[in-house]
Amino acid sequence: MVCYTAVATEYTFVENIAKWVQEQRPGIYQVVGGTHPTLCPDECITGPFQAVCVGEGEAALSDLADALGRGEEPAEIGGLWFQREGEEPEKNDAREFEQGLDELAVPDRLVWRDWIEDPRKHTILIARGCPFPCTYCSNRALSKVAEGKFVRFRSIDSVIAELEQICEEFPETEYCYFEVETITSNRKWAFEFAEKLEVYNAKREKSGEKKLEFATNYRTHPKVRFPDFFAALKKANFSYLRIGIESGSERIRRDILKRFESNEDLLNTFEDVQNNGMKVFAYNLVGIPGETPEDFMETVRINREPVIARSYIGIFFPYPGTELATVCKERGIVIPKLADCAERFRARLGLPEFPDREVERYFRDFQYLVGGEQAGLFERVDSYVWATLRGYPALHRAASRLRGTGVLAGARRAATTLRAVLPGRSRAGL
Repeated sequence: MVCYTAVATEYTFVENIAKWVQEQRPGIYQVVGGTHPTLCPDECITGPFQAVCVGEGEAALSDLADALGRGEEPAEIGGLWFQREGEEPEKNDAREFEQGLDELAVPDRLVWRDWIEDPRKHTILIARGCPFPCTYCSNRALSKVAEGKFVRFRSIDSVIAELEQICEEFPETEYCYFEVETITSNRKWAFEFAEKLEVYNAKREKSGEKKLEFATNYRTHPKVRFPDFFAALKKANFSYLRIGIESGSERIRRDILKRFESNEDLLNTFEDVQNNGMKVFAYNLVGIPGETPEDFMETVRINREPVIARSYIGIFFPYPGTELATVCKERGIVIPKLADCAERFRARLGLPEFPDREVERYFRDFQYLVGGEQAGLFERVDSYVWATLRGYPALHRAASRLRGTGVLAGARRAATTLRAVLPGRSRAGL
């Protein structure tokens, strides 16, 4: 049995792999699951798969493997749709959301050791689900797929145990990112987690090992500040937090994205993070339906604030199942099929209020616009070129391989020397 997982970006790629496997091994049983198959099962059941997993799949796949092991034709397994040759697909309802996250198997990272880019850095999933209604995110749609509590955290002991296992299997480990939609959706858990990580690092130091560095995702809350929580994270040796701004326009955030924090709330949070010795990595979107170039310049301005250490940008795309995908369809906006994993780097919606060429220009020039007088001509060219290449995956892969040869590094050193002679120009008034 071969199992695949896919978000919307990856589905075409995964489908092509499954077709190739089907040609090479015609009798092999193939299953696809993940966010896209869960929200668009009717599309996926017509693909080169014998089954589509709708919802969380651990228990469903276990039952499927048991049936295949007994030599039976799988049927009536909750959470699975089955393709039947010459017949209508068998569609079984999703199972309830898995509540016993601690009972699920820990990923076998050693299987992938040869393919891990940097074995010093690892990620641990600490929770599932999100309580917020952001219109650009699929979590709201996913929360309606099955019965049961959607937002669930693992026990802290199970997370620490996985961290210890990683350090045993990869002694070179220096850093761990804790993947979670919103860590403070369970504040008691979050504080206790920080305290136990502090104890864990203290034990490492006492035994002569280096403390591990941590990071996670954080969501700003309207009119609420958590400096005591940030202090606890710092004590545990968190170095930065990823925080979504999405848009610097309060109108866009409030009326279109359903995010109700003000710019003042964001800046207060950033200040509290910085005051506690951590960095803010801010995430932004451009090309949101209803957004104008003037709205986007508000995004540029808030990202110029010195409390932000790094700013990232992506082009908006309405993923299937999201509220904004429905808005686009209602407006008659044609949503192109994803085929090249580049939708976050190329504009394709044809918004009359924000034409594709302008969206791409702002996307490619974002780092320069944010950098102000500190960003010079060569930095602008470098940033612009790499942002452009990301919209064309084949070219980006070729350029990345060239980067590894040292040719581009040499060019950058030459550019740095020239920059001393040709300093950056001011862009006052932007």
